[in-house]
Amino acid sequence: MKTKNILLMNVMLITLVAGCATKPVALAPVGPRPGDRTSYVSTGHLRVYSGTKTREIAENTIYYPHTAYTIRDPSGKLVKYVFNHVGSTDEIPTLVTIPSGSYLIVAESARYGRVTVPVKIQDGRTTVVHLDGNWQAASSLAANELVRLPDGEAVGWRNSLAKAAE
Repeated sequence: MKTKNILLMNVMLITLVAGCATKPVALAPVGPRPGDRTSYVSTGHLRVYSGTKTREIAENTIYYPHTAYTIRDPSGKLVKYVFNHVGSTDEIPTLVTIPSGSYLIVAESARYGRVTVPVKIQDGRTTVVHLDGNWQAASSLAANELVRLPDGEAVGWRNSLAKAAE
């Protein structure tokens, strides 16, 4: 009887773990908002509104800091780990200064768990990625102006260089 219970628990555990495996979400590269000013510096900025964690500091005092994420080069090599908040009460994601180029952001999404988002960092411009489910892009925008998750949630502006190549 004990062996059957252990076997049954193992089968349930394997089923649970297999159910958590998801197919990676493929997204178009996210870039700076079109029309933002450029400058003559060789760095840009990145701000990632990753999923949040609930932090209760005191009774009825709750904060939602953004979760950490990694910045990787196109081959997947780690470039930078970003803690993405300062302390348990900081709800503003970190603004990262980074050399211009293409990167992969691996972060928690509010709806899809861990996702990989390709981004383009351009000189003197800020690329913003919205994964916390709170960004509402203007409904008047053309479909090809935004990068969206499979459910239609907008996560950022389509990289204007990628859009021009289409």
